[in-house]
Amino acid sequence: METLTAPPMTEYDLSEVDIPSEQIPIEERNDVTVDELERLSLPYPAELYNGKVVYKMANFDHALIQSNVHGAIFIHLKSHPIGYAVEEANFRLWNDRPKESRIPDVSFVAKERVPKDKHRFLAMAPDLAVEIVSEDDSYNKIMAKVKAYLQQGTQVVWVIFASTQEVLVCTAAGKHYVDIDEVLTAPDVLPDFALPVKEIFDGLDA
Repeated sequence: METLTAPPMTEYDLSEVDIPSEQIPIEERNDVTVDELERLSLPYPAELYNGKVVYKMANFDHALIQSNVHGAIFIHLKSHPIGYAVEEANFRLWNDRPKESRIPDVSFVAKERVPKDKHRFLAMAPDLAVEIVSEDDSYNKIMAKVKAYLQQGTQVVWVIFASTQEVLVCTAAGKHYVDIDEVLTAPDVLPDFALPVKEIFDGLDA
């Protein structure tokens, strides 16, 4: 009696299969453009790094610091209406890099610089950018982001360290730390604005 055997299974290299991008989960792609990101309804704010979606997912302490800083600038702008402060707005920092975007935790843009079309990610750098360092953030990655802001026209970047309760103030001219007993200012961007550093961390020890 003849014995029948199954034919050997063929292994396929899926990397060579042409799968349409829209059928691949967005988190697994590295070809996402800013234009496409604008059209998506993602569950969290997301930056683009060379076409790769990177979500910004804040814990409560991070969100509290963010609210404290944004709230202080927002109140200041009520009596000094020179521009707009927002949280987690996406910016196209580079006109020639369609797969890159950045989201400061808080940003300020002077009124005269805001374009008429605010429905899209702004193709510019903010005047002031605020980055809050989380426990899992890489210092080098944060500083690369700071460098990008400054190179593209941001005048001041505040890097906030919850672990040490201090702020690194970065400008094109240099960097310096402002500690818990000092006052944070940005006279060239926010005239007459003053924020005691300790108020940035209100609620963290509650």
